[in-house]
Amino acid sequence: MSAVDAGLARAGAGRPVSGRVSFAEWLRHSGTMIRRNLLSIKADPEELMDVTIFPLIMTVLFTYVFGGAMKGSVHGNYLEFLVPGILAQMLTFGTMYTGIKLSNDFSKGVIDRFRSLPIARSAVLNGHIVAALLRLLIAAVITTGSAVALGFRVHTSPLAFLAGIGVLMTLGFAISWVAVYIGSIAKTPQAVQGVGQLVLFPMMFASSIFAPTATMPGWLQAFVKINPLTTAADSARALMSGGPAFHAVWVTLLWSAGLTVLFAPLAVRAYKRRS
Repeated sequence: MSAVDAGLARAGAGRPVSGRVSFAEWLRHSGTMIRRNLLSIKADPEELMDVTIFPLIMTVLFTYVFGGAMKGSVHGNYLEFLVPGILAQMLTFGTMYTGIKLSNDFSKGVIDRFRSLPIARSAVLNGHIVAALLRLLIAAVITTGSAVALGFRVHTSPLAFLAGIGVLMTLGFAISWVAVYIGSIAKTPQAVQGVGQLVLFPMMFASSIFAPTATMPGWLQAFVKINPLTTAADSARALMSGGPAFHAVWVTLLWSAGLTVLFAPLAVRAYKRRS
């Protein structure tokens, strides 16, 4: 039995597996599961590559390879247009790891082992989602630091910048429920990754992450304008570089609320059915 399993067993000692737990016990169980997921990152730092190395590569690639061609299409420095979009991409794409991790737990029988322990069943999902958000927060700090080293500057205020990160994290939280749902119904972690790429890659490139919406064909603009990644990127740009932010922010928050309301119950239901 691992140290985490032992900790969970001690936390629920003397309580039937099917019994109810108090709020304090629920918090303790959830905290243990969060710790378990964070320790896996510490043991395998490569888990952060998709939200640290990949965004940095994309930033360098688009800045120095495509940046010259984009100068006439954006106002000011292309890097300052690109970085908020990269943050939006990273804080949403990174949530798919939650589904992959959950599916991996199912396929390896880890969920069955947790089910045999006297813990709150919701603690497993809480651990995955909260750990994923903390993982994204760490990645946001690393990505921002790398962008500053490349020349990115915030032209508003530290509070506005943090608000921009907060809006992106809110959308990331909502999409994490989509990832949990996919992770609960997909048979393998590879299937989760495949579905995530199939859905998110078209959304990423058909958005304002890399290029202004006005530069795209009219038929494509109709989709781009309602794409949540577009509103998220535009929100971050307005809050970090200046400009009107209200519309993009409230549309992004509306998307976040809608995705959470729709997929959180579906994810919990799918998880309970499979576990």
